[in-house]
Amino acid sequence: MSDVQCEVCQDVVSKYKCPKCRLKYCSVGCYKDHQDKGCSNLPQETTVEMEVDVHGNIMSRSVLFPTDDTVMPSVLEKLCDSEHLCCLLKNRHLRELLLEVDKSQNTELIMQRVMKEPIFTEFADEILQIVEPSEDGGGSDMDEDV
Repeated sequence: MSDVQCEVCQDVVSKYKCPKCRLKYCSVGCYKDHQDKGCSNLPQETTVEMEVDVHGNIMSRSVLFPTDDTVMPSVLEKLCDSEHLCCLLKNRHLRELLLEVDKSQNTELIMQRVMKEPIFTEFADEILQIVEPSEDGGGSDMDEDV
């Protein structure tokens, strides 16, 4: 990760971002200076642009205004290739849990509950292994040396 200078004082490495405009700043003092001058940039929604051919096939995708947490479409497409994930999604109970999470107004509370369900944690682990593979490339056999 590269060090980025504070966009207010230009002297120190920034540690924070303005929640409204994403301007990088280093301290409370610089944040207050930024706010006093007026935060003029409104946040822009993260959007995905897709180029589609005449047959409806997606030719290319790009993410506009990605954040640190954005998972690129090319990485998300890898989820389609997982036979294990497809098999898990055949489970009616898992699908019901996913619908419950999707419809929930209190996602933090519902996530605490569904993460206690073995089928849901297996689903979440499979997604994480695909989206954020471990650096050693190993599987889930963490107790191999025991």
